[in-house]
Amino acid sequence: MCLGIPMQVIEVHETTALCAGRNGQMLINTMLLEKVEVGQWLLTFLDAGREVIDAERAALVNAALDGLQALSDGSEVDMDVFFADLVNREPTLPEFLRKDRI
Repeated sequence: MCLGIPMQVIEVHETTALCAGRNGQMLINTMLLEKVEVGQWLLTFLDAGREVIDAERAALVNAALDGLQALSDGSEVDMDVFFADLVNREPTLPEFLRKDRI
C-alpha cells in the first residue's frame, strides 16, 4: 500500500523541491506538477509530488497518519480525533464512480 505524505516546500529547484514533513526533510521530484512555490504543501508518494494541497488538507492527512501510527503502536485510539473530517457525514463516492456519471 502506498500512503500519501504531506510535505511543505522549503526550496524550489528545476525539477525537484526540498520539502519538510513528518519524516524530516527530503528532496521531492516535482516533474508531475505544474508550478511549485515555497510554502506550498505537496501530497507526496514515493519521493514524488503528485498534488498541490492546502494546509487544511495537509493537516487532515497528517492527523489520519497519526491515527494509523497510534493503531500500529497498539495504543487505544479515539478514531474521531484522528479522522474528524469523517465524523457525522455520509460516505460519498468519488465523482467518477457515481451512477449519474456512468
